[in-house]
Amino acid sequence: MQEHQALYDRLDKLISLLSKPKVADNKALWDAQECADYLKLTKQKFMGDVACRKTFPKAKNVGGSENRTNWRWVAGDVIAWALAQSTTTKH
Repeated sequence: MQEHQALYDRLDKLISLLSKPKVADNKALWDAQECADYLKLTKQKFMGDVACRKTFPKAKNVGGSENRTNWRWVAGDVIAWALAQSTTTKH
């Protein structure tokens, strides 16, 4: 039964995600976890090593205080930044 509940929970999450209106990347705001997920990093690694880079897009403070949980990045800016980074390939 526990296996079934886990599946139901995942399906509910998927339905909720698919039910949200689609927002263009140049309008969507991502929090630190969403940026980290896109870059395939932990949130801690993203905040400590990436978000603080001078080349990384500037965060927008959507909460009106300096609390880091209020920071959001324009999704399109994060995507463009990531694609512009030089990468090394693993052979």
